[in-house]
Amino acid sequence: MKFKAGLLLGLGAGYVLGTRAGQERYQQITEAARAFWDNPGVQRLSGEVNKTVAVGKDRVTDAAKDKVEQASTGLQEQAGKAKEYVSSKVGTKKSDTDPAGTSKLPEPEMTTAGTVPSTTGPATEKLP
Repeated sequence: MKFKAGLLLGLGAGYVLGTRAGQERYQQITEAARAFWDNPGVQRLSGEVNKTVAVGKDRVTDAAKDKVEQASTGLQEQAGKAKEYVSSKVGTKKSDTDPAGTSKLPEPEMTTAGTVPSTTGPATEKLP
């Protein structure tokens, strides 16, 4: 509530001061801002800042790309290890696969919504 009151107070004060200053003062401020921006030193500095930002952006992009590739490789390795672990603990029945090693298990039935129906029934417990 304090923030809203302060915001409204600030907007009101700005409006009152702006209307008192009038069009003439507004023109002075815009001319000073335009003169500052048109200064060759400011233009040169602006160009240098833009180049620096572009180089920094490229460096960040490359670093992020490298990190994503490292994470992807690590996740692939972990998934492979998990698959091997589960396979060693559960095993695959010979009758469940054909000689090519593909599964002969039937595909689960799908509901009209495109989901697999629950085998445990509807949830009876309400979530908090």
